[in-house]
Amino acid sequence: MYLTDLVTLPRFIFGRGVYARFPALCAPLGTRFAVIGGETAMQKGLPSLRAAIQNGGPVLLDALPFGGACTQQAMDRLSGQIAPLRPDFLVGMGGGKAIDTAKGVAHQLNLPLVGLPTLVSNCAPVTALSVVYREDGPFDRFLFYDAPPALTMIDLTLAANAPAPYFRAALGDTLAKHLESTFSARGDEPGVSIDHMSMMGVSLSSTCYEPVLRFGRAALDEVERHEAGPAMELCARSVIVSAGLVSLMANDDYNCALAHAVCYGLQLFPHVEREFLHGDLVAYGALVQLVLDGQIERARELRSFLVSLGTPVTLAQMRVPLDRAALDATLAEATEGPDMAHIPYPITRDMVYEAMARVETL
Repeated sequence: MYLTDLVTLPRFIFGRGVYARFPALCAPLGTRFAVIGGETAMQKGLPSLRAAIQNGGPVLLDALPFGGACTQQAMDRLSGQIAPLRPDFLVGMGGGKAIDTAKGVAHQLNLPLVGLPTLVSNCAPVTALSVVYREDGPFDRFLFYDAPPALTMIDLTLAANAPAPYFRAALGDTLAKHLESTFSARGDEPGVSIDHMSMMGVSLSSTCYEPVLRFGRAALDEVERHEAGPAMELCARSVIVSAGLVSLMANDDYNCALAHAVCYGLQLFPHVEREFLHGDLVAYGALVQLVLDGQIERARELRSFLVSLGTPVTLAQMRVPLDRAALDATLAEATEGPDMAHIPYPITRDMVYEAMARVETL
């Protein structure tokens, strides 16, 4: 259950070569740890981590691949593998799904977690939840925790060498955080229907939008050149810290809305779930939300930015038919999913379909 009366803010460090500080920063957590991560992420990140601990520090017991998806079965399997090792803490290494899986295992084993994201893809490294998927691919549910990881270390050099499409998708997901939180909080009265911490989170969400819209293209250029430049660092902080703090501070009612609901609806198409990144789909969903809400000029501004990034902005680009019957399951998820529990006015399937149709020709 999400705890609205207890907020633990994350401890994090950004920099280049920051793994050198791993032994000192993790010393309060213990002397033995295991790693859960993506296979590619561990190939890239473990050499620096091993170099940091080779002359003293905590002992690496094992490094286990998480399996590619954050599922309940993966968390159960890894918990069974790690428990006999008796580590003092865990490390999650990789992208959002890897770290979300590590969070679930750390929760099951009652261990602190250190997040080592090797790419900038979402705010998962500093949030107190896991997005859990079914074994066959689509979204299943959220798991909420009392606190975020004990420490998150973001090595910008590693992140700048990750595939650029993940960074692009992260920008779209982060932009949507502001659009969704302000939309879902519309009309709520401060101190009455929206609590103070949620007010702070919703207000902070502006730092998920303006910096990304202004510097996002330059940041993506830097990542495409594998450079950890100033624009990349600024946008990385928006993606991980700004969006993460909104997630932690704002009640879950204000963390998602139609943009994410459309994303999860589109993922019901198997080829979309396989071929398109979460953040790209959320960015498209943000366009649908803006058009449905009558914010046409802002939708055009966002569309222009997304096109400059190479983000798909139409169903046609995703090979999804603009057909009412073919979209029925998608529209059902987009209007009835958990992200739509707190919105300022009723939204029907027909409204979402009409907004999608307009986005095609925006």
